[in-house]
Amino acid sequence: MHIKTKVKTRQWNEFIRKSDKALIYHTPEWQKFLEETFRYKSYYLFLVDECDQIVGLLPLMLVKSRFFGSRLSCLPFAHICGYLGDEKLKQTLIENAIEIYNNLDINYLEIKEKIDSKSFNSINAFLIHIQELSPNIEEVWRRLDRSSVRRAIKKSQKSGVSVVVTKDVNDLREFYELNCISKKKKGVPCHPWKFIRNMFKYIEDYVSLYAAKYEGDLIAGGIMIFFKDRVIYVNGAANPKYLKLYPYNALIWKAIEDACLKGYKYFDFGRSPHSNTGLINFKKRWGTIEYKLYYSYYPTDTIPSIINAQNSEGIRYKVAEKVIRYMPTVIYKKFSEFVFGGLG
Repeated sequence: MHIKTKVKTRQWNEFIRKSDKALIYHTPEWQKFLEETFRYKSYYLFLVDECDQIVGLLPLMLVKSRFFGSRLSCLPFAHICGYLGDEKLKQTLIENAIEIYNNLDINYLEIKEKIDSKSFNSINAFLIHIQELSPNIEEVWRRLDRSSVRRAIKKSQKSGVSVVVTKDVNDLREFYELNCISKKKKGVPCHPWKFIRNMFKYIEDYVSLYAAKYEGDLIAGGIMIFFKDRVIYVNGAANPKYLKLYPYNALIWKAIEDACLKGYKYFDFGRSPHSNTGLINFKKRWGTIEYKLYYSYYPTDTIPSIINAQNSEGIRYKVAEKVIRYMPTVIYKKFSEFVFGGLG
């Protein structure tokens, strides 16, 4: 056994194909997307056997941030990501990752899964909600909360909201503008245009925008990634003027319907901060199963400020929210471009 930092793409893809636990985040496409968008430096570790076959992978990227500390992360903008391969060989790559960390002038090493080791501090960082799918769409429909989710979907449809699946650059541009409006109202940075553009460029075979339209206008959108047996709801945004038409419910249900028809097994609503009870309750009403999401940190005294920020109700967080809300839009977009890469 020996460790490589580069392998042939064909060999990498074959390893991903054979692994039941592989996510889009483990792919070469995701690496390319992040490198081109944020100029992260990769430290991907591949464990290969005597036949030069990949038997283990730990993807790592160096994230530099003045606000949240520089870190070696597995993996930026992945809500869950860790070692992939033979569990008996996992420790070899974990030890190599620690060695890389020790040679870099950074704050910590982050692996977005639970590491059962005294060397790591594993934190229940977020919650994750997964809906189990079925070829029988009616079965999935019956699991939805009748008084809220089902009612909202029906009302949206009766109001004339339609949902289209698109990769058109003009639709993506409109979604970006909606995303800016939505995130600014919440007092958080928005995804830069290059994030959305590059996602549809480098992982175009797996990603689609579900666009809710009303009277010809795009009023909401949701980015969905379809990979192996899982659909991941990456991000959504809506025009606040049309929330009474329940566009989020319409586009999510359309994505779930498509996933069921195409044989996908899971719809992943993504992570939720513990403090965001409204978002958590929204996801629960879709008949999801809730899991605790653990992130692991080295050294053990690490308590990442980024997690504190996203789960905090403290005064500093509230002040930051207020400042962002009142920023002029042009400045807000530039600010988001400047800080967003450090949030991953």
